[in-house]
Amino acid sequence: GDKPIRRGSCYGGNFTPIMKKTVGLICYISVFLIVEFLFGYFILETRRIFLDKTAQTGQFLAQSYVEKIDTQLSDYVFSVELAGQYLQEMYAGGASNDESQQWMKSYCDKITEKFGDNVLDYYAVIDDTLVAANPWSGDSSYAYETKSWYYSVADAAPGTVKFSDLYTDVVTGQNVFTISHSFDTSHNVVALDVYFTTGDWMGFTELPQDYGIFLYDTQGVLAYSMGQTQLLLDIPLTDYQHVDCSAGVHDIQYQQAAAENYNLYMSCLENGWRVVVAIPSENLVSSKHMFLMDVGLRLNILNVAIVIIFLIKNELSKKKHNQDVLTGLLNKSYFTKCVRRKMRKGDGVLLVLDLDNFKSINDSYGHDSGDQVLRQVASLLERTFRKTDYIGRFGGDEFIVYVDCELPDSILERKAHDLMQQIGRLSREYPLGALSVSIGGCRNVRGDRYADVFKRADEALYTVKGQGKSDYAMSGKK
Repeated sequence: GDKPIRRGSCYGGNFTPIMKKTVGLICYISVFLIVEFLFGYFILETRRIFLDKTAQTGQFLAQSYVEKIDTQLSDYVFSVELAGQYLQEMYAGGASNDESQQWMKSYCDKITEKFGDNVLDYYAVIDDTLVAANPWSGDSSYAYETKSWYYSVADAAPGTVKFSDLYTDVVTGQNVFTISHSFDTSHNVVALDVYFTTGDWMGFTELPQDYGIFLYDTQGVLAYSMGQTQLLLDIPLTDYQHVDCSAGVHDIQYQQAAAENYNLYMSCLENGWRVVVAIPSENLVSSKHMFLMDVGLRLNILNVAIVIIFLIKNELSKKKHNQDVLTGLLNKSYFTKCVRRKMRKGDGVLLVLDLDNFKSINDSYGHDSGDQVLRQVASLLERTFRKTDYIGRFGGDEFIVYVDCELPDSILERKAHDLMQQIGRLSREYPLGALSVSIGGCRNVRGDRYADVFKRADEALYTVKGQGKSDYAMSGKK
């Protein structure tokens, strides 16, 4: 017998206009999405580069403040080391304690002129004797050997400098830290108390508006702040307080603040203290530019969504407009439009089908059953013919099929008789209806008019009807 016809052969040849439009729509959507995604990627990448550049700009600004603080601390250290050098020379020259103390008072006055009131106390232990300068004159009962500023460096190598953690002075109630320096091998130590007495303690007479500078000791205690101190309540700085500074000075580290209104930059100083610089984001990046980029990105996403929804709805609407509501097959107008186009391009076969005795189905079983039969016949036609063939319903119990390639008569006849047998089996479900099908067909060659081909196929159908129904006939050309 004849082998089944597979798609991709003559019988499965060219795309239908529906498939062409579907492929075209898919290509259009694909190109559109690619362009939109590229545009969205461009916006995101531009935004990322913009923010990276902003962070770098902030790092440069923060670095200048960190260096200024580091320089100020280095100046304090240098003054202590210089004092140790002079004291060592005086000690080696046999100077008395009174002479050492008098020199320290003079030196303290000079240092005060440079650093202001922040440096209030210079004192030293020389030859196991406490030597102090103004305003503290010393206390014979003061157990210096139990104080960390002394024992932390007394046994250390000459030249060792130590910073104490922040503490509160019991007399003044002010925050203070001590810088200690071991200046020889005889447990001789000189120390300097630095008090936070003025806002410009680090030499910052003023900061740009809404900037903030925060200095933490090694225990994470806030030693000094200037500027936007409200940030201590608004922004959690604890993440920076736990950063390990034991390895020495760190590069400026950047983190956008949780409130998103500030950029935070942190660095570790040589003494293990941490500096946090808070810079308003608006000073680094224009909120207007960020807003426009964010709006552009959201509009890009919205545009993609709207176009996809529109195209899908449009496709569904066109499909619904081209379909027969009951069976889902092509309706008469769209079928005619498609087949006319195909007939201008090539050969094919037009088949007209009419269900015999269909009225008896409606009369005997009701219109709901009649509609069900029409849907079942439509399903049989879709299984019998290819997806690339045109199958339509002309209304009522009339169907029409167009196969867009030149098939042998034997295959056409086989298809027709297979379809009649399947409808015959369907008829057994409705024994009172005596359902069958009559089929008339006509071949066309390229350039034939649709109306002429349809008329000859319709005449072949009525020939079958006049000869007893439930048969198949092809019309020859006239």
